Amino acid sequence: MQADLFTSPLPPRPRPPRTRFDTEELRLSVVPASGFSAQSAPDSWLYLVTDTEDASHLLANGLPLRKIYPPLLTERGGVAHWLMKMTEDPPGLFATTPVVLRLRRAMVAGWLEPDPDHSAEFSAPCYLLSGSRQEQD
Repeated sequence: MQADLFTSPLPPRPRPPRTRFDTEELRLSVVPASGFSAQSAPDSWLYLVTDTEDASHLLANGLPLRKIYPPLLTERGGVAHWLMKMTEDPPGLFATTPVVLRLRRAMVAGWLEPDPDHSAEFSAPCYLLSGSRQEQD
């Protein structure tokens, strides 16, 4: 006797790959650029330094998860170095005041890839939000 095909539950549908994190789920917010130092201890946040236009876009649309040109994130101690680097870059590259965004570390922990080059340059752990580690699990 053949089993009734209509009484069996359907197999779960595959979920499309994640491509972004919502602003609300990350608690993505602007923080004052003052108060950061190279000796700042790590906290439960990660930070991204960018220009005003990009910050507005990220706050409105969330943070992308991508392998090509992934967002760079750093711990609290790396923000001061990142701000200094932005002000030292050729004039016109960052003509606007840098904006510091912070997001909850726990929400992206499984999607981070260590970035040894920026970690050495900023003297603080830096990460790429690429999702590469997630695929290896």
